[in-house]
Amino acid sequence: MDYLLFTKGIRKRIEKISFERKTEKVIFVKKEEKNENIHKYITERWALFLFSGIVLYFLFGIILRGNLKNYLLNNNSEITKAIIVNEENYWGNSPVSKKFSYSYEFTVEGKIYREDSRNEKLKIGDSILIEYLNSYPKFSRIMNEK
Repeated sequence: MDYLLFTKGIRKRIEKISFERKTEKVIFVKKEEKNENIHKYITERWALFLFSGIVLYFLFGIILRGNLKNYLLNNNSEITKAIIVNEENYWGNSPVSKKFSYSYEFTVEGKIYREDSRNEKLKIGDSILIEYLNSYPKFSRIMNEK
């Protein structure tokens, strides 16, 4: 009788252990599936985020540096004096051709701004008139450069 109770106890213990192992396997499999789903979700979203970022970068780059800048400067610009400074901006294949232009520097409300003149004829110390957008002075251009 003691032997029978002992074997029943072992059997119950073995059944309990195997049940726990089965549930551990089920939980482990569910965690693996969840991790795979999270990985897939992040991968899909990352690709979408990256693609959207590239598209927005090019769109805003074209809009902000092109037509929008000219439109705003044509309609809302202010005029100030700028001086050509010793900051060289090389063009395209610059190490070979050595073509460059100097930057111009101007001040708005005590803050100094520098932009590329894109004119190789200007020399250091030359004074020029520029137009800039008061709300965003980085939008600037040399007068008569419309």
